[in-house]
Amino acid sequence: MWGCTVLLESGAIYRNLPPHALAFRDDPEPHWTPRNSQVWDCYGYDFRALEYRYLAGLSVIVNDQGEMRAGTYLFSAAPLGDGFSAEPEQAKEFSFIRLENGRLTIQPTNHIQVIESSFTKSRGSMVFATDFPTGLRRQVERWSCE
Repeated sequence: MWGCTVLLESGAIYRNLPPHALAFRDDPEPHWTPRNSQVWDCYGYDFRALEYRYLAGLSVIVNDQGEMRAGTYLFSAAPLGDGFSAEPEQAKEFSFIRLENGRLTIQPTNHIQVIESSFTKSRGSMVFATDFPTGLRRQVERWSCE
């Protein structure tokens, strides 16, 4: 799992907390499992942290094992130099999401839906489960200009 480093109120820095141990408020959802917080184990040690400025702070819907959860995009982590990312069908970025239930979840991009009211189409301010994208195909080709 991801190992998170946090600054405690005492001033101590604590390393390698699993994401399901983290909360953004005093009363988070109490029954939060490793599977809720992260879909897949990390498949490498080298990542690049990215904050897509356009997505920063936008609302998202997370498809958490069929349950739709509302949250806010924080940042993404893109794996580098591992045996999976070079394969188009396996290439994934992980989005770190602050959920409204007070928990952190780390999801691949095909498990989140961004809500941007001036661009995305939804009913009202929130996207409904029936609006979650379907029929999208994974990339299988390797493209080259040479």
